[in-house]
Order: sequence, then structure tokens, then C-alpha cells
Amino acid sequence: MAAAMLAAGLVIGSIGGGAVGAIVTSQRTTASTTANGTGTVASGVAAPAPSPGSFAAIYQQTKDGVVTITTSVSAGGARSFSQAEGSGIVVDTQGDILTNAHVVAGAAQVRVTFSDGRTVTGQVKGADQSADLAVVKVSVSADQLHPIATGNSDALQVGDTALAIGAPFGLSGTFTAGIISGLNRSTTAPNQRALTGMIQTDAPINPGNSGGALLDGRGQLIGVNDSIQSPVEGNVGIGFAIPINRAKSLLPSLEQGISIQHPALGITGQTLSALSAGQLGTSETSGVLVISTLPGGPAAKAGLRGSGQADASDDIITAIDGHAITTIDELTQYLDTKKVGDHVTLSVTRNGQHISVGVTLGNFQARPSATP
Repeated sequence: MAAAMLAAGLVIGSIGGGAVGAIVTSQRTTASTTANGTGTVASGVAAPAPSPGSFAAIYQQTKDGVVTITTSVSAGGARSFSQAEGSGIVVDTQGDILTNAHVVAGAAQVRVTFSDGRTVTGQVKGADQSADLAVVKVSVSADQLHPIATGNSDALQVGDTALAIGAPFGLSGTFTAGIISGLNRSTTAPNQRALTGMIQTDAPINPGNSGGALLDGRGQLIGVNDSIQSPVEGNVGIGFAIPINRAKSLLPSLEQGISIQHPALGITGQTLSALSAGQLGTSETSGVLVISTLPGGPAAKAGLRGSGQADASDDIITAIDGHAITTIDELTQYLDTKKVGDHVTLSVTRNGQHISVGVTLGNFQARPSATP
């Protein structure tokens, strides 16, 4: 699964890790001997109740809101299937489970296992590959569903507590702890669209935690664990989560199976650095170099130029609607504030000349090495 997700674009694995702060009940049995030699067995000794606000208490409070998702995917033959595991988050009492799109991609069957071991069949109601989010619907009674209270991902600060619950390597209910290591990071969705504004955490995460919960120090849901960056397909302290505020904005459409559109220029490009600018001999030393435009796409219709490979003749985008742009990530972040059909004005350097190009944004279309 990790290799497949890497090919899809940085979704190398999913979040998970070793148990931290979980409550363990020790059933320790001892024997004693009375004066007349009769043996007696003491009853098991349970662990004390967790202290309010402790990691153990947060785990007890939220663990029932995280599920394990197992999918069967056709491997080609009529009776040939492979299985993959991920995680999901209970978001309401109507049976909606939030997860990653890559967790349920191509699934012929979806099984949802709750913390008490109950397993039911789920149905993918909606999926958005561009945001790497999906909703799985289950039919169970409301009293069996335990949604996790949501927090505010916009208020996060680097250094805040970060707690992850999921099923790394199929180990359901695994709880790990760390901090928010960075904000506004960028990764790549399964369809190669840039995912911006991501939460970075060092809470140990591993394949199988995708779609699981990232919590703050009060046990509130702040993110959907999505991917790791690792050369060994295991935790090296760099994990990424989709901010819960973004997920909440897409939930109504996902729950109803409505196709979600994402604004795009329809270009492939690269971030221009001082080094690459020197190699190409361009007059600009930062911005987005337009390598190619999607035939018939918004940028092509507007007359943006790209030679098909990095070349000094390619257009360089330096600003959008008056906002300076130095990287592809900055361009994508700005586009994420717009809607399909909106009109934007690009500041472009073409053969050393500064021009303005107006573009009406289209819907993102997946293609190899795609950028905004």
C-alpha cells in the first residue's frame, strides 16, 4: 500500500505508532498459603482510573470515535483480491465515517471495525482525490456511534500537543503522542494535486494510520492523519494531517456524494530558485516557471506559454491578483481561496518583459506531474 501511495504522490503510508499513555489493566494473580496449607487465589488488580486531563484519560474519552477500515480491492482476476487497512473517524451519530480517499480507493468491499470489535459493512458515499478525503457510511444505531468533539485547526501553534489514534500495521486503537512540528506544509494528493496548509507532527505514525484522528491536548479533533515522509516507509518523525477545518468544509458534499471542484490554472510548472534561474538564464530569480499548459485549459486559453521543458522562453508567474508568488505552494494556496469560474490576474515575466494575463479558473484535472 505504501509503495502504491508513493506512486500516487507522497502518500507513502499512514499514521500510527507505538502505544503511549494507553490504559493497561493488569490481571496479576498471586497465590498465598494459610497456616493449614490451604491455597487461595487473590482476585485480579485493575489499573487505577486515569487522572482527568491526562493522556490516558484523553485516550479513554476518544478511542471509541476511531475505527479500523479494511478494504478488499480487486487484483485483476474475477476472484483475485488484495486487502488494505486504514483508519477512520466517527463524525456524527448518523453513521458517517471520515477517512482518506486513498484508504478506500478502488475498494470492492469496505469493512468498518469499532473499538469494541464489532465489524460492519460500509459504503463509500463520497470521495475527493484532490483533497484526499472520503466518507464511509455505516448502518448502526446512534448509541453505538461516538463522535469526537472537533477543535479549531486554525488556532494551532507549533509546539502544541499532538495525539494520534489509528491502526498502524493493523494494530487498532494505537495511541501515540508528540507535538505540532510545523504548519502550512505542502504534500501531494493521490491525483498529484498539491495539498497545502497541512499540519506536520512528530507523533509516531506508520502505514495504517491514514484516516485516523489527530487530537490536541484537550482531546479535540484537529486533523485527519494523512501521510508520512520517510525513506524507509516507517516513522521518522515527519507526519502530515489534513486540518479539520478544511475537512469540515467538505463534509456536507462528501456525505451527499456530490462531486467537489477545485480551482486550477491548468499548468505544469516548477518553483524558480536563484540557482535554477542562473542555469536557465532568466531575468527573474523567483516565481513559478510555466513548463506547459493543459491543452484547452484555462491557462492555454489565456495565452500563457510553456515550452514543454524548463526553458528561458517559458513564462514566469510572479504574482496573482497583486499577491507576490515565489513558489508553487504559494500559488496553490491562493487558488484554494477561489472558486471554479473566478477570474484572476497573473503578473507574468515573458522574455524579460512584464505583462498581465487574465485567467478564468477551471476545475482541476488529474494528470502526471500536475501542478495548479
